[in-house]
Amino acid sequence: MTSLNNEKAAQSSPDVLPNKIKIAQSEENKGADVLKLDDDVGAGMLPAAFSAVAKSLHVTKEQASYLTTTYTLLCGLTPLLVTPYVNLYGRRPAYIIFTLITLVSNIGSAYAATYAGLIASRVFVGLGSSVALAIGGATICDMFFQGQRGTMVGFYALALTNGPHFGPIAGGYVALNMGWRWIFKFNAIFQGCILVLILFSLPETLYSREDFSNLEQRGYWARISFRGKVLDRRLTWDSFASNFRMLRYWAVLLPCVYYMTSNTYGSILFVLTSSSITEDLYNFNTGQNGLLLGVPLTLGCLLGEACTGWISDSLINRYAKRHGGYRKPEVRLHLAFLGLLVPVGLVIHGVCVQTRQPWIALAVGITVTSIGNQAATTLTYAYCTDCYKPQAAEISTLINMFRNVFAFTVGFYLLDFGQGSGFGVAWGTFAAINFVSWLPLLVLIRRGETIRKGQGVPNLHQDL
Repeated sequence: MTSLNNEKAAQSSPDVLPNKIKIAQSEENKGADVLKLDDDVGAGMLPAAFSAVAKSLHVTKEQASYLTTTYTLLCGLTPLLVTPYVNLYGRRPAYIIFTLITLVSNIGSAYAATYAGLIASRVFVGLGSSVALAIGGATICDMFFQGQRGTMVGFYALALTNGPHFGPIAGGYVALNMGWRWIFKFNAIFQGCILVLILFSLPETLYSREDFSNLEQRGYWARISFRGKVLDRRLTWDSFASNFRMLRYWAVLLPCVYYMTSNTYGSILFVLTSSSITEDLYNFNTGQNGLLLGVPLTLGCLLGEACTGWISDSLINRYAKRHGGYRKPEVRLHLAFLGLLVPVGLVIHGVCVQTRQPWIALAVGITVTSIGNQAATTLTYAYCTDCYKPQAAEISTLINMFRNVFAFTVGFYLLDFGQGSGFGVAWGTFAAINFVSWLPLLVLIRRGETIRKGQGVPNLHQDL
């Protein structure tokens, strides 16, 4: 991709790229998207089978849900250690190593004989699955211009949010007809296929606009087989603090806080509670649980993305035409009103559960919430990386950390709160929290550019 890197360095904001470059970008982006989708589909297959796992291992359903929250925690924390390496050694080695870890750990999960053993293997699955969360956004920024990123981040965001939504549809029926252990066996098979795809079709994307890259003047297969540092720089202890230094920038911190509430209450909430709720209200089996969870969430995400990624690109490109080619990141946030569907859908779902409405009412609430969550996902990644493109790896890591660490905590109180205070009250409380975290986006829309100028540019590998 040397030609692509030179092309990007030579042009600051082209509207049209040569067809060969578009094809190369598209294929590499598909590799990262497919890996993220596969990781999250694997994680999403399990919740529909919580009851079967609990009965087999002689634990409660709540304890079975910890298999997902433990995975989530490791997904959130591991990238903090990965990011400094991928900015020197490149993205490709991390994709290969961590995909292999995920594959082996899923095999371990499939044959774990005890609950403790299964928890331990899920820890390593979470560690391996973290790579696409850590550097997926950075990989996209390596390959695409600012005016294209909304659409491409949208594809990535669909994989990010829809993985846990596709999973229950298949996971429920796999557990029902083949046993819950086959969920992990299928995951291992899928990861093996993805590993082969990465090995032969995902070359390195890291490059510097200023410094010499060790991949320059190399052919495709030479770059595929390359080992060592892509950029000749030193790795220091200070490199590991770079993620947290980005938290001083309001254009990063505020969207991260907002997104962690949107994703947790707009997706993870349903993943962790739906099985228990639907079994209590409708006596659903694992297959039906998976359908009622997966179909509305998937439909909502597709509708949400249809209204977000490509439209935000259109808005920012139209702005550039009127302002001498300058693409103002805050223009994307004009679509932030779509995020208000998260609290609306939560209230609908909570009230319907509390008043024991037919299952279709719950599906409507989930779908509405999912539309808002998908919009929040795409806008958060696209806006933050537009503001600080060279630090895209650190930003992706922070978004992922906020998202997963916060999601880890809710498994300990969601059902207890809903059953104790009423689901209408509990879900209404979560809706209020999400709405409050949404309000600062209005400040960024109006004053974001001024705030960014006042805070200055991060002194952190500005050439990436």
